[in-house]
Amino acid sequence: MKVLNCLFIKLTALFFLFSPSNSIAKKDQKLNGPVIKGIVEQFVSMHYSQKPLDDEMSSRIFTIFLNRLDPSHYYFLKNDVEEFRKYETRVDDMLRRGDANLAFDIFERFKKRLSERLAMMEEFLKEDFDFSKDERWVLDRSDQPYPSTSSEARKTWRTKIKFDLLTLKLSDTSLNEGKERLMKRIRGLWKEYSQYENDDIVSMFINSMAAAFDPHSSYLAAQELKNFDISIKLSLEGIGAVLRWEDGYTVVNSIVPGGAAARQGTLNADDKIIAVSQGDGPFESVIDMRLNDVVQLIRGKRGTKVGLQVLRKSKKGFDTIKITIIRDKIILKDGEAQSSIFKYPVKEDNKKSSKKNRIGVIKLPSFYVDFNDRRKNPRNFKSASRDVKLHLKEFVEEKVDGVILDLRNNGGGGLDEAINMAGLFIGRNPVVIVRQSGGRRITVHRSREKAIYKGPLLIILNRYSASASEILAGALHDFNRAILAGDTTTFGKGTVQNIFQLPEGYGALKVTIAQFYRVSGWSTQNRGVETNLTLPSINNVREIGESTLENALPWRSIDPVSYKASQNLKKIISKLKILSKKRIENSNFFKNINEDIDLYLNSVKHLKYTSILKIQEDDASRKSKRDLEISNAKLNEEILSIDENSENNEELQLDDYLKESMAILNDYIKLTLKDN
Repeated sequence: MKVLNCLFIKLTALFFLFSPSNSIAKKDQKLNGPVIKGIVEQFVSMHYSQKPLDDEMSSRIFTIFLNRLDPSHYYFLKNDVEEFRKYETRVDDMLRRGDANLAFDIFERFKKRLSERLAMMEEFLKEDFDFSKDERWVLDRSDQPYPSTSSEARKTWRTKIKFDLLTLKLSDTSLNEGKERLMKRIRGLWKEYSQYENDDIVSMFINSMAAAFDPHSSYLAAQELKNFDISIKLSLEGIGAVLRWEDGYTVVNSIVPGGAAARQGTLNADDKIIAVSQGDGPFESVIDMRLNDVVQLIRGKRGTKVGLQVLRKSKKGFDTIKITIIRDKIILKDGEAQSSIFKYPVKEDNKKSSKKNRIGVIKLPSFYVDFNDRRKNPRNFKSASRDVKLHLKEFVEEKVDGVILDLRNNGGGGLDEAINMAGLFIGRNPVVIVRQSGGRRITVHRSREKAIYKGPLLIILNRYSASASEILAGALHDFNRAILAGDTTTFGKGTVQNIFQLPEGYGALKVTIAQFYRVSGWSTQNRGVETNLTLPSINNVREIGESTLENALPWRSIDPVSYKASQNLKKIISKLKILSKKRIENSNFFKNINEDIDLYLNSVKHLKYTSILKIQEDDASRKSKRDLEISNAKLNEEILSIDENSENNEELQLDDYLKESMAILNDYIKLTLKDN
């Protein structure tokens, strides 16, 4: 998940990266002993918690590393784990020395067990499975003991395969196709791990250490750093194709609209890339090459040529095609802020009226920002706050009656972006308090933006709204500037991460270096931001959020800063709750959601085991009830319509949560006008 607030800082004085290595390493291995030692020292010294790397941490790291390979205890045997456990409290010493040999040994044992399970699977899938015979299956195996023997492992795997086949069968997949898919899945897993290099194992080892400190710190290998950079700035230089790895082939999953490949017009979805060339050079085979490595060959500087040799399915079998594409800058439009203006009918004394409120909706997937462009051209760069500012200016020109900001599933992004965006609604006021490690420094961050929009505002949130989303929502809640609707609370990530870049080719450290607090002094850490109006959602009863993550930092509060709320929403929120409750009680959609919640609370949540027969019975019951379900992504023309006169429309998907949010905002507008 992209839940971070980041600042790119060049980390200097990393001389250790170029020191000769004393440990065993391959010739092309970058993460050798001195490098590991230096990374560990830097990470521990910078982390917000200031915890020592001691025996307690060592045990955590040991367990995390095992679970990253085998989280459900399918692969390792009990004896394997006991053999390695004698090193459990020595991992801290190994890391400080830059010694990763334990990680290599554990990984090799894992590959051996994975190979054995692959052989078992090939054997089991030749059998006929009797689904009329009942068997019990453990739904969550994370707390289950490791198999004591190979025969016990066989029994577990056979039941697992039967359960997986049944799941596929119930989703209308034939048994033969289901067996092929399961086989492809495990073979793909084997292929992936068999291609791991020493640096990949060391990276996993270091990341296990980072996770022992908190769930959001990590080591980013060079390729992961590039991917992170793309996700935060929403652009890259390449051909504009989404790729996947399948049976040893790099396959085109989709073509990015407007990208270089789309403009060239020859490359198609499902093409298998078998070779790549640079410029006019020779083609290099990429069959069985790791996806990340193929991606690196295809990406490149804007204006340069890349050649692709692809296999394309035809009536006669497969055709081989050679394609030349000029790389270009690709803007990932799907991640940008999008907006639409809707016309919502107004009822007067329970009677239909010809009047309609115009409601502007902005969907914001993340708080993106192009840091490189911001440094080069601070007056003109790509960012979420700048895009939202443009949408709000258009809303003001269009004289909308209210605005909804949709932050559902928005996992965060740039801290500055959240601060600037808050200013678009509350002006130049304090937005967030940031407390550095050890409480050495507390900084109050104020927005420098003028308020662009001053009218009725609603923010819709869910349990996956995190980090920068919580900074924005928390600030507008404290200032009484917005109504918050959606899930009970947000995710609860109240920490700040910085990206400390290592020398070229070595990646970066993402380290938690601070905790943020709302202007009221209340932390979002673990507890999130509470909404004013809670809408029925299965998220409200599931274990989701920071508080469910291992090694999450604790909740704290500090003294508030001086600020003045823009209004008092207490009375109006009470009225809005009554009106919303009536609509929800009469909604078939929310009726189904409440049934899901009851089912989860009364059975699924407390269910440790399930049976083959019960799964089939529940599936039949569910399908019979849900044949009429959700046209919730379609507009109901009698109730809502897009304002076709507005130039600011991108036809956002309108679901039932957004519909109810519009109804709440419509009530808010009506009640505000009545009070005035």
